[in-house]
Amino acid sequence: MLKTPGIMVIEPASEQGKRRAAGIFTRKDSYLDPEAIKTSLKDIRRYAKDNNTPLMDQLKRSLQEFSDINVTLAENAKAAASRIREIADTTTLVSMNKSNVVVNELRPELRAMGFSTYLRYFTEFNNFDIDTFKKTVEDYWAVPGTHGRGLVESFEVRKRFYRLNSSEVRDYVAILGVNAASAEDGTLFFLQHMSNISKDLEQARKIIFVVSVEKVLKDKAAALFHTRSMGIFGLESVLLDLNPNPAEAYNFEELPVLSGIQDREDKEVHLIILDNGRTALLNNGYQDLFLCIDCRACARQCPIGKHLMVDRAMVYSPKNYVLSFLQGKVPPLDECLHCGRCEVECPVGIDVPTLVWKTQIDYAERHGRSLKKRLLDDPEILAKMGTLTAPLANWAGNLPIVKRIMELTAGIHHQANLPTFHRRTFRDWFKGGARG
Repeated sequence: MLKTPGIMVIEPASEQGKRRAAGIFTRKDSYLDPEAIKTSLKDIRRYAKDNNTPLMDQLKRSLQEFSDINVTLAENAKAAASRIREIADTTTLVSMNKSNVVVNELRPELRAMGFSTYLRYFTEFNNFDIDTFKKTVEDYWAVPGTHGRGLVESFEVRKRFYRLNSSEVRDYVAILGVNAASAEDGTLFFLQHMSNISKDLEQARKIIFVVSVEKVLKDKAAALFHTRSMGIFGLESVLLDLNPNPAEAYNFEELPVLSGIQDREDKEVHLIILDNGRTALLNNGYQDLFLCIDCRACARQCPIGKHLMVDRAMVYSPKNYVLSFLQGKVPPLDECLHCGRCEVECPVGIDVPTLVWKTQIDYAERHGRSLKKRLLDDPEILAKMGTLTAPLANWAGNLPIVKRIMELTAGIHHQANLPTFHRRTFRDWFKGGARG
C-alpha cells in the first residue's frame, strides 16, 4: 500500500513561454488559443458540477489506498477548525497558502481558537521596494493584453512529491488549500508563484491539506488542466495584492530544526474535505459558483475594488464576495455597478453581476430594505423633494452638517457634488414654460 498520494506543484515556466512567444512573432510556431482553453475548461468544470457526488465517492475510495494520510469530512468551517485544533495539539503556529478556502473560511475560526496564522507567501519577498513595484505594475497595465494576441502563459509541473520526508522539519503546522484533486487516484495539485508551498511541504511538522468539494476533478489530466488554467487566467490578478503585509511577516526559516524527524513516519499528514455550504449551491440558484476555478480573473478590472478595500487578512474577488455572503459572513455587495466586467473576464462565463443582484434580493426578502436602500432605490422621490423645496434644498445641501447626515443615512459621500434643483421642472419647461 502506498503511503501518501502524489503531490504536483505547478509553477510558471518562463523559458518555455519565451520560446513560444518568439515562435509566434516569427510565425514559426503554433500557439494555444485562449478561447479553446476556455471551452475545454468549461467542459471540465461542468462535468465536476454535474457529477460531484460520484466524484466525491471516488476520491474517498482513492484516498483509502494511502496508509499515512488521515481523511476527515467537514460539513462547515467550524467543524474543520475543530479538527485542526485536535491535529495541532499544543502547536499554535500555522503557515497557510493564499487560498480562498483557507484564508477566508478557516482562518477566522482558527484565530478565534488562539492560533497564530501567517501567509508565508508574503514572507517570500526579499528586498521588496513598494515604490518600484507600483511603478512596475503601472507600466505592466499599460501593455496591451497578451491573450488577445494569442500569447498564453505557460505553467508546468515543476515539483513532484511522493514522500514528504525531509531533514529540515520545524515545529509548526502547514494548512494548504488544494487547487485541484484527482478523484481517480487522489493526486493533489497546487499552483505556486513563490516557493512557500514547497517549503511548507518539506519543513512543516504537521501538514493539513484542505480540499473544498468543487475542486474534485475526474482524473489527473482534468486536475492538471484546471490548475494550469488558474495560472493562465489569474496571472494578472496576482498583481493586485502582491504588496507584502507586515502583519504576515514571520520567518519560519529561523525556527530550530527538529532532531530525529527525517523520515515520513515522523511527520503527520491529514486531509480535510470541506463543504461549507458548497453542495447547497447546486440547488439554490447559485449553482454557477460551482464552476469557479478561483483564478480571481473577475477581480482584474473590477472598478469598485471591494476586494482591495476589505481587511488585508482576506482574499476577495467579486465571486468570493458572493460566496462569503452565502456563508453568512458579509452583507450583500451594494457597491457593485453591474458593469459586467467580471463576467467578461471569467474564463468559465459565470454571470457574477446577476448573482450579486440575487444576493441583494435575497437579503431584502429576509431582512427588509434599509433606509439607505429605500432612499437610493427610488431617486425620483429625492428629486421631487428637492424640486418642491428649491432653492432652499440647494442651500441646505451645501451645508457641511447636512452633507454628513446624508452620508450617514443615504450613503452619499460628503464630498460628492449634488445636483442643482429648480422649482420649474423639465416637464413644465418642455410644455411651453420656456417660451413664457
